[in-house]
Amino acid sequence: MIRNANWVETDIHQQEFPEQERYLFDLVANRGDIHKFITGNIPAHWHNELEIFMLMEGSVRIGIGDTFYDVHAGEGCFINTGILHSFIGLVPSPCLYRSFVFDPSIISGAPGSVFDIRYIRPLMEKGAAFIKIPGDIVPGSCDKHFFQAFDNAFSACADELPGYEFQVRNALSEILLIILEKNRGLSAPQLPEIQELRLKQMLAWINQHLEKNISVKDIAAVASICARECQRIFQRYLSSTPMAYVRQRRLLMAARQLTLTDTPVTDIALNCGFASPSYFTRHFRLLTGTTPTQYRENIRKM
Repeated sequence: MIRNANWVETDIHQQEFPEQERYLFDLVANRGDIHKFITGNIPAHWHNELEIFMLMEGSVRIGIGDTFYDVHAGEGCFINTGILHSFIGLVPSPCLYRSFVFDPSIISGAPGSVFDIRYIRPLMEKGAAFIKIPGDIVPGSCDKHFFQAFDNAFSACADELPGYEFQVRNALSEILLIILEKNRGLSAPQLPEIQELRLKQMLAWINQHLEKNISVKDIAAVASICARECQRIFQRYLSSTPMAYVRQRRLLMAARQLTLTDTPVTDIALNCGFASPSYFTRHFRLLTGTTPTQYRENIRKM
């Protein structure tokens, strides 16, 4: 099944929740437009699964930690496990993508298997955080096979014919062999910087306390740093101030409640930590282009 994604559901640690139906075949195939997410982009998040991404139209900037990579139509990439990453559209036209987010055990099988020890675990533990697959096929390169395998896996997920899981596993195995080959030419990855670890601490705390009064000083205290260092870390990794991030998370939480509940808008505003309903409505309109009430009506019509 292909998921038309316009939402990334995360827990308090900003780790993406797995889909409930993935417990048997732990993979989700996504397609969508980066601009269709409520924030107009895919906010920074992370997951234990591996991700294979391909851009069909447009141009996007992918944030990997504090480093940014531009990916254009016809190009793909690999994102390793546990990596904080985000997607921002670089053009106003649609930025259409397809992706797979999957548990590596689909390929490796049982822990301790030859596939696990020789291939998957070294990639997860010592592999690059991000590997880009160029769209311009170099003669003799394996890039053509990457895109062919991606298309085969995506078609199998769309059709879901009996035994499609075997086709998907085979195609993903081909892709990961290509990634492993490309990884051999890269330098050994560095351990996550202490600032990135502190950022994950602060994001988790923020998401636990969205309904309460939050200050930059409170956020900084979580990581035992000063307010100025907190500001620097948020700017470095998220290109945002701490309080702008808090406001965005509150707006996302409010949008989720507008979508899933009949709770009055005033109650949602207060439940999500906004000082007043008017302040909430003003910033919600700036984010989505509609009032909270209009947003709820539009979602229900869809």
